[in-house]
Parts: sequence; C-alpha cells; structure tokens
Amino acid sequence: MARCPVCKTQTQLIKYENVPIQSCGTCGGHWLTNAKLDAILNRREVVMPPVVQQKMMDIADAADSKQTLWCMTCGAEMVKEQFKYWPEILLDRCPKCNGLWLDQGELEKCQIYWEYAQDHPEQWEGREIVERQALLDAEWARRKAQLRERADRATDRARGFGRLGMLRGLFGL
Repeated sequence: MARCPVCKTQTQLIKYENVPIQSCGTCGGHWLTNAKLDAILNRREVVMPPVVQQKMMDIADAADSKQTLWCMTCGAEMVKEQFKYWPEILLDRCPKCNGLWLDQGELEKCQIYWEYAQDHPEQWEGREIVERQALLDAEWARRKAQLRERADRATDRARGFGRLGMLRGLFGL
C-alpha cells in the first residue's frame, strides 16, 4: 500500500459510493483517478442532509493542505488545480500520472457542488462553451506533456544504451 502524501501513514483501499479508492485513516484524505472521481460524482447512493453538507464543506475548508505534496504513486510534485467550474475547490493533482489527492471533506464538497449543478442546470447555462474550451485546453496540455515525457524517456534510453555499450566494451561483455 502507498503512503499518504499529507501525513505519510499507510493508506487503505476502501469503497466510496461503491468505487474503490485509497483513503488515509489518519488525516481523512483520499487518493483516486479522474475516472474514479467522475464515477463517484455520477452516483447518488448516499443523500446528504443540508446539515451534513454544511459540516462537510466546513471540514473541507479547514483541511485544505497548504504544503507541497508529493505524488504517492510516482513521487512527482503535485499542483493545485481547480475542480471543474469552481475556483473555490482546489484539488492536488500529479502532473505526471494525473493522480488526485483530495483532503478531508473535499470529495464530499465536490459531490455537493456537482449534484447542485446537476439539479439546477439553469444556473450553469453559458458556462458550457467555456468549460468545453477549458477541457480541450487541458487535454491538449496533457497530451503535449505526455509527448514531451515520451521524447525525454526515449532520449534517456538512447543515452543509457550508449553508456551500456561503452561499459560492455570496457569490460568485454
């Protein structure tokens, strides 16, 4: 099992809205992928009463990590990223493997905002075009980064083969 990027304790595999994710029992944060976050957002197995919703939003605001986090999968420095339309929700995302870290209460806060938007689509009209463009821009940036990373790996492999060949020559292997 991997270690929590916030408190460094072992994470546990749990099911949240019947979706398997990594969770930290110490700080209450969650590790998941974009696909798993989307799967959770599109399920409504648990209905939170307004009092619980407010409590979860308060917890999320208080728990938001200010420190630099390092990806528990690949070790890269994570970056803060806005959740969909809402600049007030900042998730930690790994730019290398695209894993997501959500501090305690942030997963619930994302659900609350998303479900509200789904239940009140009239309040989100006009944002669709901007959202599409933002998604396209993000996808293009992600693909460019992947291509750059592949090129860097290929260059590193080529250099490694050069060194390996040189070592083989030195040691007669």
